[in-house]
Amino acid sequence: MFSCCYCQQQDDHFIIRTIEKLPVHTEVINLRRLLYPKNFSDNMNVDFSLVKRDEFPYMYFLINHSSRGILTIRKEIDRDELCRLRRCRCDTWCDLELEIIINSEKFNIELITIRIIDRNDHKPIFLNNYINLTIVENAQIGAMIKLEAAVDYDQGQNSIIGYSLLSSQSLPFSLRYNLIRGDLSLVVEQKLDRELISSYKFDIIAHDGDNQTGILHVFVIIDDINDSPPKFEQIIYIIHNISETISIDSIICRVHATDDDDGVNGEINYYLISHDDCFQIDQITGDIRLKCLLDYETQTMHRLEVEARDRGEGYKTDFCTVLIHVLDENDNAPIIDIYPHNVEPDTNSVKLFLNESSPINSLILSLSIIDRDSGDNGRVTWKFNHSSLIPFELIRLTENTGEIRTKNFLDYEYISAYNLTIEANDHGRPLSKLTYLNIYINIIDENDNRPKFENNHMLATINEHVKINNPYGYEIFHLHAQDYDQDLNGEIIYSIINNNEKIFQIDSNTGIIRAMIEFDRKRQDKYIIQVEARDRGTPSLSSRGTITFTVISQNKYSPICNVNNNKNVSWSIMENSAYGTIIGIISCYDDDKDEPNGQMSIYSHWFPDEKIDYENKYIIPFEIITKKSNTSESTVFIILSVNGSIDREIMSFYKLFLTIFDHGNPPQSINISISIEILDENDHCPQLNIESPFIMINRDITRKFFLFNLIAFDNDTNLNGNITFELSPLTSPLFINLYSNGTLIVQTDSNLIIDDSLILLHVQIRDHGHPTPCLIVETLRLFIGSNQTNWSNIVKNNNYDDRSLNLDNEGFQQGKRMAHAYSISSSSISSPLFQYTSIPLLSTRKHIFVVFIGSSILMFIVILTMVLCFIDCIHKSNKQKSHKLSMIKTNGINNHSSIPLTKDNSSIDHYKNLISTTKTKPIIAVSSSNSHSSSSIDSTTRANTAHNRAIANTYTYVALSTSDDLMPTDFDDNINSNFDNKGIQLMMTTV
Repeated sequence: MFSCCYCQQQDDHFIIRTIEKLPVHTEVINLRRLLYPKNFSDNMNVDFSLVKRDEFPYMYFLINHSSRGILTIRKEIDRDELCRLRRCRCDTWCDLELEIIINSEKFNIELITIRIIDRNDHKPIFLNNYINLTIVENAQIGAMIKLEAAVDYDQGQNSIIGYSLLSSQSLPFSLRYNLIRGDLSLVVEQKLDRELISSYKFDIIAHDGDNQTGILHVFVIIDDINDSPPKFEQIIYIIHNISETISIDSIICRVHATDDDDGVNGEINYYLISHDDCFQIDQITGDIRLKCLLDYETQTMHRLEVEARDRGEGYKTDFCTVLIHVLDENDNAPIIDIYPHNVEPDTNSVKLFLNESSPINSLILSLSIIDRDSGDNGRVTWKFNHSSLIPFELIRLTENTGEIRTKNFLDYEYISAYNLTIEANDHGRPLSKLTYLNIYINIIDENDNRPKFENNHMLATINEHVKINNPYGYEIFHLHAQDYDQDLNGEIIYSIINNNEKIFQIDSNTGIIRAMIEFDRKRQDKYIIQVEARDRGTPSLSSRGTITFTVISQNKYSPICNVNNNKNVSWSIMENSAYGTIIGIISCYDDDKDEPNGQMSIYSHWFPDEKIDYENKYIIPFEIITKKSNTSESTVFIILSVNGSIDREIMSFYKLFLTIFDHGNPPQSINISISIEILDENDHCPQLNIESPFIMINRDITRKFFLFNLIAFDNDTNLNGNITFELSPLTSPLFINLYSNGTLIVQTDSNLIIDDSLILLHVQIRDHGHPTPCLIVETLRLFIGSNQTNWSNIVKNNNYDDRSLNLDNEGFQQGKRMAHAYSISSSSISSPLFQYTSIPLLSTRKHIFVVFIGSSILMFIVILTMVLCFIDCIHKSNKQKSHKLSMIKTNGINNHSSIPLTKDNSSIDHYKNLISTTKTKPIIAVSSSNSHSSSSIDSTTRANTAHNRAIANTYTYVALSTSDDLMPTDFDDNINSNFDNKGIQLMMTTV
């Protein structure tokens, strides 16, 4: 134990000094030595004890060895804690008073004071390490901002003794503090300007007596006041070359001002002061936008005054000027002004009316041509587009003015209207503008033309003894005059000048002259009248002429033709007849002898009308020819012949109406109706109507029969359009039948069908036309499979040979006309699976292997048979020296090998029938040359093809029975008497 204390006596008690936070059991004082320094002896019987134990302040102390009186630390003493709890006075001394009981010869209580000495165990602390301050920039010098002082729990020199500022920049502040009161303030020492320095960052340092420090980080923001006005970047903004064609709402320019203030004091709004409705400014961005179309010709420059205003209290402003120079564009086309002004143009045209009596050099129109653009955009070139034959001319007065005048006389009857064009174009770039003015000049008709007869001296005939059946008489002449004027000037009134006896009457409007009496040429054979044609113009003009009527004999007879009484004729003609083919002839005659009465003319009318119908593509293909008879002047032949292409499929019937009339006055006539029927020729071949020639059959779905209807059509009629169907014998298996009406039946349960096999059928479709029918061949592909078939791979394996479809149709084509055939798309009656077009003939390698093994076995049998036959022939030759066996060549073998005719001793004297050892016809796989159909073109070619393909198939014939059907006509059973009359065995093998 050691003592860390010292003692002093004061008045009537002892004061013992000790340091705080001494360790427990540390000795504070030896009471025996303190109280009995002179009689200090261990032999002295003294006992020391504390008056109290667990109460304050006794709980901090303990007396060890009561007889020795050693006062020690029982519990650590924290002076700062005692001060905080106010257990002692920390402003002066922190004293703890203890009463000590001394039990010796006499009982006594001593008072001692334990003075706790402070230890510098704390450093200054700011409760907040960081602080943000805001000071307005117009704060007065000397203004103070109260700060929270630092805290140091130590006392005296161990506590805070002062503060200081620490900064990397010069500060306009100082610190003011009072340690006794614990005050701390920041004082403004200089004038603040936010626009120069907007914030300060520094530290405040608190120091205690032992150089321990505490730090406070300070950030001072200088609060802005509205002390700076806005300022534009430019006083005058000059904007050049703003096109006058710029679109509305386009941004012309942007003005910008700055304000050194912050916040709302530095926020700027822009305003247009000048009153120009064509522009608008964005208050926030300063963008000046166009609100109307610019026009260089109206205003070449716009001047705008713009104000910038901040939003601070007591706002401040600045002004600038914006000059906008408009660029001239070629946006104006030349303008053609016309005079006089009472002529109002309609858009780009003007209509004028001129009297045809206008003199030469009359002024028609004055012109002035201007362009509002400037420079080359306003420089105009103009011209007068007209023909040199028109009676007008353009006279240029200046570069941009001119006149149109007449240069010749006008004549309405020659040309009634003129169309003139004036074109004016500027020299703008990149494209010039063009203006044109159409001038329509209508000539006003004047009554300057007299009515004119074709002949002023007219001749006509009148039949005598014509009965008057009505009060209006009968028509004998049609008077006609022509007036080239129009309207009233051209309307003609007809009249008879010398009609005193009222023999004739004329219709003043139509000019039809009627006879009002019955004439008799014995009494008077000629009548001469004077007629007048007068127009309704002002003044009226007229012309006169004469008509001489000669009275001739009566027109007793009407034309007679060699037709039946009902005047209906029916003719027919074969379509495609050659040009000039005569359809029919009609002869007509008139028994009147006088030339007018006996002369005949014909009027014809066709139904349908004789015209080209571009939709139906027809025209009347006939011609009517009239020819006089060589034997009789009064007989006329009417010949109807072919004069075009006749096609029954386009038009099958024509109707002709003929009117034959004589030249009598009045005339007599006869009407004939002719019906022309177009006969059909076999000029069309059948056409198969099928969606796809590929048919897929699933045997598990159609277990017995699969039916499919083939449909074909022929544009011909009757036998020419009667269609029948047949299968080519070389491609028709026994389990497939095709009826003549087109019904195709497949026996799907046949044992002859191999699954996943392709059968190609050549269907022969023919009509029954006369004399030569038409036949086509279509190829159908039948794929027969089952549920095990991979139908999705059928189309992918489309690898069959197209050339194999050229199968012959020899048995169908001999002596028959062939034609190209094709298929057209239509709805099929088959299932939807029939859309595929092709598959391979052999779907698996197994089929190929089977075919190879079968062919090898067959070739071995053939060779063995030939060897045996050769040995047998040698053996029989030795027995029958005079007999020679005939050798027959096999048809189509490349090595030209022969097979002998051998004798059959077991049969009778007849030749044996030859039958095939196979009971089914061969299935020949033929692939089409295209995806639709194949056609037979030439019978000889297809016959050769059949012959060449027949040699690729193997047949074996074995004699089973005898028959006389195969007996050759020149065969002699007695060729050799040594030969047995028991018949022979004929074995023919074709490979």
